Amino acid sequence: MHLPGLLSLLIFLPILAGIIIFFISDHTDPVMERSTALVASLANALLSLMLLSGGKAVDGVMNLSVAPYEEHFKWIQALGITYHLRSDGLSVFLIVLVTFLTPAAIAASWHLISGAKAHVYYGCMLLLSGGMVGVLAAHDLFLFYVFWEVMLIPAFFLVGVFGGDKRVQATTKFVIYTMVGSLLMLVGVVYAGWRYYALHHAWSFDLDDLVGLTMDPTAASVAFLAFVLAFGIKAALFPLHTWLPDTYAEAPAPVTFMLSALMAKMGVYGFLRVALPLFPDAAHSWSPVLVGLAATGVVYAAFVALVQKDAKRVLAYSSVSHLGVILLGVFTLSPQALSGAVLQMVAHALSTGALFLLVGFLYERRGTTLIDDWGGAAKAVPVFATVFMIVMLASVGLPGLSGFVGEFLIFLGAYRDHATAAVVAASSIIFGAAYMLWLYQRLMFGPENPDTLAPRLPDLTWREGMVFIPMVALIITVGLAPQILLSRINPATDAYLSKVVLPTGNHQ
Repeated sequence: MHLPGLLSLLIFLPILAGIIIFFISDHTDPVMERSTALVASLANALLSLMLLSGGKAVDGVMNLSVAPYEEHFKWIQALGITYHLRSDGLSVFLIVLVTFLTPAAIAASWHLISGAKAHVYYGCMLLLSGGMVGVLAAHDLFLFYVFWEVMLIPAFFLVGVFGGDKRVQATTKFVIYTMVGSLLMLVGVVYAGWRYYALHHAWSFDLDDLVGLTMDPTAASVAFLAFVLAFGIKAALFPLHTWLPDTYAEAPAPVTFMLSALMAKMGVYGFLRVALPLFPDAAHSWSPVLVGLAATGVVYAAFVALVQKDAKRVLAYSSVSHLGVILLGVFTLSPQALSGAVLQMVAHALSTGALFLLVGFLYERRGTTLIDDWGGAAKAVPVFATVFMIVMLASVGLPGLSGFVGEFLIFLGAYRDHATAAVVAASSIIFGAAYMLWLYQRLMFGPENPDTLAPRLPDLTWREGMVFIPMVALIITVGLAPQILLSRINPATDAYLSKVVLPTGNHQ
C-alpha cells in the first residue's frame, strides 16, 4: 500500500499534536495531555511501517536505495526553494526508529512529568520528534536547515525547563554550541545555493541539483569545514563533544534518551546526506584528519568514562565513544564501514537509549544516580537487573546482540585504508567492556546498601516493562539477523559511494 503524502504526515502529525497539547489542551489535566501525546506518537509509529513496504525489487531483494516515497513541490520559487522530501536506504530505518522510540520516551515519562508544566514537556517531545523526521526526510538543503532548527528549539526547553540543578549551565553550553553550529551550517547552505546560481543563473537548494557542482577547491574546502563543524557538534566529534556530558547528565532520563538515541544521529546523518555528497573532493582531502579525530574521541571518551562516579556521566561518555566509532565508519568512505555505520546508528540508539532509561528508572526509585549510593540492587530487582544486563552487553558489542555486527563492519572497513586508526579505535572494545561491566557490578552486585533492598526498591513495573520489551526484542533480532537491515542498507550505501563520493574528477 502506498499512501500519498506519508512523509509529510509523519512530520506534521506529531508537530500538530504537540501544538494542540501546548496551546489548546486543558493544562490542568496532565493525564489527558500525556495520553494525547502517547496516542499521537503510537499512530505515527504504525504509519511509519508503510515506509518499509516501498522500494523496487532488484534480484528479489527490496532495494530501498530507490526512493519509495517522495514529495516534491515548489515552495519559494524566487529562491528556488522546494518542499522536497524523500526516503531511501540511508534514512528509512532512522525515520522508523524515531517514530518508534518517541512513544517509548513518552511512556517512560508517565509519572516523571505530570505537573503543571506537563503540556510544555509533552508538546516539546512531539515537536522534537516531528523535527527529526523532517531532517531525515528533507532533500532540499534549505528545508533541511529549517527542520534542523525546528528540531533544536524544543530540545532547549526540554533541558532548560525540566533538567536538574545545573540545567542552566548545561543549557547555556548547549545553546552556544548549537547556535554556532547553526550559523556555520547556514553559511554552507548559502554558499551551495549561490554556487548553483553562479553556474546556472537561477537559485536552487535541491540536493539533486547541488550534488556534482563544479566548485573552487579552496571555497569547497571552507564550505565543507563549515558543515563538518555544524554536524560534528551535534554528533559529538572530538573535540566538539564537551557540551554533551553536561546536557545528558542534567536532562530528565526520557529527554536524554531522545537526545542520545536519536538527535545525536542527526549529526551523523548530516555528514551522509549533505557534507560528503556536496563536497566529495574536500571529503577525501580531509578524511585522514577526520578519521584521526574520530579515533581519538573513541579512546578519549572511553578513558574518561572509566573514572566517572555518576552513572549518567558514564553513559554520556560511553555515547561519545560509540558515536566516534560510527563517525570513523563514515569518514573512511569504505562500503563495509559505511554500511556498518548506518547499522550501528540503529544499534546504538537501542542500547544506549535503553541504558539511559534504565538509569532514569533507578533515579525515580531513589533520587540518585551516584554509583556509590547503590549496591546489591540485583537482589531486590532481579527482572530489572536482567534487562539491564542484556542491554549493557549489547552496548559492549557481545556477539549475538545488536552492537556487534555494525562495529565489526566498521573496523573491518576502516582497517584497509586507515589501519592505525582502526586498531586504536578497536581498543575501545576492551575499555568499553571495562567501564560497562564495572558500572553494572557496582550497581547490581556491589556492597549492599540497605536503601536498595526490598521492599524499599520495587522491581520493573508493567509500564516500564512495556517500554523495554520491544527494545530488547529488537536488540536480539538485529544481533541474530542483521541481514534484515543490511539487505536494504547495502544497496543504498553502494549506490551512494559509487555516485557521489568515489568519483572525484568532475567536482573541482
